[in-house]
Amino acid sequence: MIDWWTLSVFAAYFAVLLGIAVIRVRPVRTMSDYVLAGRRLGIFTSAMSVGSSTTSGWTFLALPALAFSNGTVVGWTLLSLVVFIWVNWVVIAKRLRRYTIAAGDSLTLPDFYERRFGDTTGVLRTVASVITVFFVIFYVSSGLVAGAKLLGTVFGLDENLGVLVTLVAVASYTFIGGFLAVSRTDAFQAILMVAGLIILPTTLILATSDPFEAGSATPGFMNPFTGANNDPIGVVVLASALGWGLGAFGAQRVLQRFMAIDSEGSIPRSRNASVAWIFLMYGFAILLGLVAGPALADMGLLGGTADPERIYLVTSEVFFYPIVTGLLLTALIAAVMSTADSQLLLASAVASDDMPFIRRLARAVSAGARVWLGRILLLIIGVVAAALSIYHPDSVLNLVSYAWGGMGAAFGPLTIMALYWRRFNFWGALTAMVVGTAAASVWGTLGGGPWGIWDIHPATPGFAIGAPAAIIATLLTPKPSPEVVELFDKVNPNPSGILTHTTSTKPHTTRAARGRAP
Repeated sequence: MIDWWTLSVFAAYFAVLLGIAVIRVRPVRTMSDYVLAGRRLGIFTSAMSVGSSTTSGWTFLALPALAFSNGTVVGWTLLSLVVFIWVNWVVIAKRLRRYTIAAGDSLTLPDFYERRFGDTTGVLRTVASVITVFFVIFYVSSGLVAGAKLLGTVFGLDENLGVLVTLVAVASYTFIGGFLAVSRTDAFQAILMVAGLIILPTTLILATSDPFEAGSATPGFMNPFTGANNDPIGVVVLASALGWGLGAFGAQRVLQRFMAIDSEGSIPRSRNASVAWIFLMYGFAILLGLVAGPALADMGLLGGTADPERIYLVTSEVFFYPIVTGLLLTALIAAVMSTADSQLLLASAVASDDMPFIRRLARAVSAGARVWLGRILLLIIGVVAAALSIYHPDSVLNLVSYAWGGMGAAFGPLTIMALYWRRFNFWGALTAMVVGTAAASVWGTLGGGPWGIWDIHPATPGFAIGAPAAIIATLLTPKPSPEVVELFDKVNPNPSGILTHTTSTKPHTTRAARGRAP
């Protein structure tokens, strides 16, 4: 039976999203506007957009489920994510923004890789774009599955129909406003998300006689150095936690926001706000998982939580009046939307700008037509992700782990070495992508094995195997061309720490100034 209070809150939420897309966003005339908002993201928008893009339905469904089942050992995942996202801001953001501007005002990572290594064959750009779209489909699928779980729990909607409804909702405002609409709606949704995750566990603690009863009943549950069964944690647990953090280096939707910040001077304040928000989000998600069991036990409902990924949904319904439940559930749908929209936009931009057969078509049409081509590709990729969700459903945790880890393994070592290693060349870049993707895919497919080795998060083996392979390939092949080295020297500090070249902070004019089509 439909709860009209909850439905009305959902309707108001979607009305605000569409309003932001229609009213607050400038007309989208060029691919630079559509893909990077003309590189004009402000401090607050970029901070919240990066933060909300690193979360998803995983934060509301899978992370509390992990804490609910395993206890405080999940805190290692929190530590890894917060530390490496902070490092990502420090190590990648400024240099990536500067380098992509100098490299012909690159709008996407595959575009940047081609220019960074002087690749005239199109191989790097093509391989990078195919890998990107492949992993994005899995990530979008995780969002659609999370949305379907929400709609099924609240409105009794069939899961397949829930997948399609979620896709329509996400695609609507992304289709209208492009990157700026996504970033500004992300900032709005970030507020909803953190509010929901603070309110819910805080309420459970206040409403439960012994909110941490699970810790006294199961000694290992509240000990971060043991699992829920009280066995000491091993290398597999720590390596998996490390993988969640390493994945941030290759998360292209996050790297895009680094590229789109309005100036390098905005980066420190954006970084601090973003990391603080992420710490609150993940911390309260884990807290929810820790206190949900005793709270539901007090209500006599603990036996009704067969699927731990529904903990947020169940507690929202049990402990609050319908209108408040609606507000809490909009936080979950905001997490789903804020990641799925970024992924869809990323995939459409990469497909239209970097896949060779589509790129040739894009070059033959006007700037406005290219924007529409990107929108059409957005819908096509969304439909493919929906088909995956319907015909090959999986848990939100498994889908996010594979997509986040695979993207991190494919592009993390590549991006770091491209920005910092002068000798790094075409063959090293190609090896990093191919080997990293292969390693992550093997680990994402298998499970178990000796000491549970195949259960390690895919990003860890991807980095451990892909980075050395890329270094070896680089050292065994010729040095990069003088033109490539010259570009590197212009962008990066010289030995004295003084820049030899400063790039304009208004890059949206670069393509026009060079006489190239936008």
